[in-house]
Amino acid sequence: MKIKGKKIEGPGVEYVVIPRPDSEDGDIVFTCAAVLDYDAFDKLCPLPDPPMVLKPGGIQTPDVEDEDYQKIISEHGIKRIDWLTLKSLESTEGLEWETVDMQDPVTWKNYNDELKQAGFTFMEIAHIRQGVISVNSFDDRKMKEARERFLAGRQKEQENS
Repeated sequence: MKIKGKKIEGPGVEYVVIPRPDSEDGDIVFTCAAVLDYDAFDKLCPLPDPPMVLKPGGIQTPDVEDEDYQKIISEHGIKRIDWLTLKSLESTEGLEWETVDMQDPVTWKNYNDELKQAGFTFMEIAHIRQGVISVNSFDDRKMKEARERFLAGRQKEQENS
């Protein structure tokens, strides 16, 4: 795909810099890349089917209000967020998890404990998560900033012509 002759490729990226001025290696930089494809997640964690209930007249319908099903759906959503976080952070150069296996959904939640054990504070971990969420979403703030950049560029073009 091209826009104005320029090829558009690659996902959006945001950098989360955690200050460590006294560290031998300096500040810690996490690269959060937009996740474009959820097929790997869907293959490992297919959306569960709701239980069926028998309605009057012998009609079977899915019971999406079932308590156990709601719990399973909630757990599925948490796994999806954990997977998204890990997948997005894969762009971070040299990042290695010790207890996370991307092929084993049970281990995905371990990234949080690993970050804590590495010395990251609650707020630093929240900042990393926010970077993941930000690059994988689109909000009014981003739209407003993009519009302002566009309009500023247009105004500069008009002034130059």
